[in-house]
Amino acid sequence: MTSLTRLDCGKLHGDLGMFEEGSEGLVTLPVNAWLIHHPRGTVLFDAGMPSSFTGETDRTKKISEFLRIDFGKENTLGAQLIANEQEPEHVDFVVVSHIHFDHMGGLSEIANATVVVQRNEWEANTTGDQDPDTLHPRKDFDLGHKLMLIDGEHDLFGDRTIVCIPTPGHTIGHQSLEVRLPTCAKVVLASDCCCFARTMDTAILQNFAFDFDEQRRSLAYLRKCRDDGAIIVPGHDIEVVGQLPKVLK
Repeated sequence: MTSLTRLDCGKLHGDLGMFEEGSEGLVTLPVNAWLIHHPRGTVLFDAGMPSSFTGETDRTKKISEFLRIDFGKENTLGAQLIANEQEPEHVDFVVVSHIHFDHMGGLSEIANATVVVQRNEWEANTTGDQDPDTLHPRKDFDLGHKLMLIDGEHDLFGDRTIVCIPTPGHTIGHQSLEVRLPTCAKVVLASDCCCFARTMDTAILQNFAFDFDEQRRSLAYLRKCRDDGAIIVPGHDIEVVGQLPKVLK
């Protein structure tokens, strides 16, 4: 039976206006990965933050200029997997929504997994001269994993249970994940296509994106899924995360 488990990979705290342009105040952003048990394999959606963020480094100092990092050893991807009775070395696939530090930082802890990523997302971050920055240095994600580079929608096991859905805009190859569970509605893990639940209706986006118009078109897809009865899980909405059961089956 397929199940979906939330992994709690720390929090970020910052200015709401970064994530909802024009808004004021502070916001707490949960960072989550999602563990999916399927009869044919174990899948992760996203991978949390780098384990090096548990201590202060030059990189965390730079990030802390605009985001406060709340991340302990218990929040690393490996620790969260073990706490949920999953051996990190036995994760089969990790579907990466996009290449930002809080979504693929823990890839080093699941060395045997196949990384499933949109081809244009991977190529945009590995082709040509890449200057390391505080969001997605290549050393975080280009680690020699087996790659599954996909182009558009991809049914991971061929049974429509776990389907990668392109939702570009936030980055060039951002993708969300549809998960069909036996006893509840379809779940769509939206990642940063939709930061908060209200974003689907307001369409007020972060102040940074590859293509804002394209992201709004992706939001329209999520909104249709919601209106058709799906459960939409935004990328960083602490209220939605707090209300969902830790395990969905």
